[in-house]
Amino acid sequence: MADIRKRTGAKGTTYQVRYPSKSAKSGYAYASFDTMKEARAFSENLGAVKEAPTGAKLDVPSAVDRWLDICEKVGRDGRETVEPETLKEYKRRAQVIKRYPWTRLLHELEQADIVKFRTWLLENVTRDLARRTLSSFHSVLIEMKLQGMIKDDPAAHITIRSGGRYDGDNDEVEIPSDQEVRDILAATETLRSKNEYMAKCWARYKPMIHLAVFSGMRPSEYRGLPWTNVGNGVIQVKQRADKTGLIGPVKSKAGRRTLHISSKVTDMILEWRASCPKSEADLVFPTDTGKPILLFNFAVGAWAPLLREAGMVVPEKVGDKIILKPKYTPYCLRHYQASKLIEKSKDAKYIQSFMGHSDIQITYNTYGHLMKDREDRHKQTAEEIAADLLG
Repeated sequence: MADIRKRTGAKGTTYQVRYPSKSAKSGYAYASFDTMKEARAFSENLGAVKEAPTGAKLDVPSAVDRWLDICEKVGRDGRETVEPETLKEYKRRAQVIKRYPWTRLLHELEQADIVKFRTWLLENVTRDLARRTLSSFHSVLIEMKLQGMIKDDPAAHITIRSGGRYDGDNDEVEIPSDQEVRDILAATETLRSKNEYMAKCWARYKPMIHLAVFSGMRPSEYRGLPWTNVGNGVIQVKQRADKTGLIGPVKSKAGRRTLHISSKVTDMILEWRASCPKSEADLVFPTDTGKPILLFNFAVGAWAPLLREAGMVVPEKVGDKIILKPKYTPYCLRHYQASKLIEKSKDAKYIQSFMGHSDIQITYNTYGHLMKDREDRHKQTAEEIAADLLG
């Protein structure tokens, strides 16, 4: 008979279910859960005989292969088919799932099996890869449930958090200062003024960089932006160009959003339109041949020279040589815009919507330290006002 024990340790409180198991040397096996509700649900389902709904019995590797095939050719759960680069990442996670020694068929899996898989992931791969792999396995189970291969999803509510106890102390995003951003924007004009060739290149890159600063768009979003989504002071974000230049829809529903930009930035973009190369995809910032700018080419041909001109490089040893590397990545401009929204006291929900985050937890994980600073400032202001009146 199973029993539930509350365990409190350095990582917090968990609920451990001890239950009879013939495969364990001690005669008992254990499964840990974050909540008592999950532990009770597992305990109540122990001993239940599971049958495959359709009679077809899949092992886990076969289910994963079927999921990959659906992602590539059909699109899971009615969505678009995934992009090649995304599929490549899914296949990487699939290999990790297949490495685990699954002893049960897909329809026989219980929560305890998923918990054991989670433990194995955390012990054998990086925490980030473990989190992403478990998320993909959850997607496999959801799709197999839709296909009628299993009755329920044993991975529901079993997750891996994005970081450890001190995650907020070490993983804060790097955000340039106001002066550094001014220097970056000034450098776009300096580069444009160097010679005829640079004038042609930076006629494109100058409005692109300004748009990145004042919209918070991802590099993939402004590289894949079409003219039809540019209005008077408004940008409709609906599609993106992946790092290989393939154009497709944004990755999530939250990514589809409307952004308001200043008239100065709008005028700069519209001024560029007069010399913008023709593009079959109607791109705002295409190459001279009308194709999307590849991320690597943008990083090497535009971003690195821009930060060198702005004086924002740091030395890095590569082999026997010291090279000067950009202090920031292009994503710093996106983070900068988020920091300004926080500075203007916009709430987390607004920032989530503006940045196109699918989950508000992403917003908190990325910018929570800035929001904490804002709350501290609010508290200090409240104390100052009280001191003025109350002494």
